[in-house]
Amino acid sequence: MNKDRKRILIVDDDSKSRLILEMYLKAMECDSVSVNNGEEAMETLASDPYFDLIITDIMMPYMTGFEFAAKLKEYVETRDIPLIATSAFHDWEKARQTHELKVDGFVPKPVDRNVLRSEILRVLGGRAG
Repeated sequence: MNKDRKRILIVDDDSKSRLILEMYLKAMECDSVSVNNGEEAMETLASDPYFDLIITDIMMPYMTGFEFAAKLKEYVETRDIPLIATSAFHDWEKARQTHELKVDGFVPKPVDRNVLRSEILRVLGGRAG
């Protein structure tokens, strides 16, 4: 793996959404690992916390994206990993909750490649690949 490439964890229960994100990230020359839900993400991070960014869906079974974000902040190894939330719901309440959890960014679904790229670049300080 190229050490200059960003490593991104994708957390989404929808396989089509994960596949789209994987394609977009590959085109941005980022490496990605995908999991189905927050519980799987926490297991992955417990054994391998070296990610530059996490992209998580908000509406997932077992553990919502909000619950996952809160859980990340509990652990020294994961609390500083930037987090971008995605959701098909675009209401102000979700945005307010996202802000309160100090999620670093938000991308509405369906995910637009250019919006995703802009948000990743903003969150990572202009360094994506």
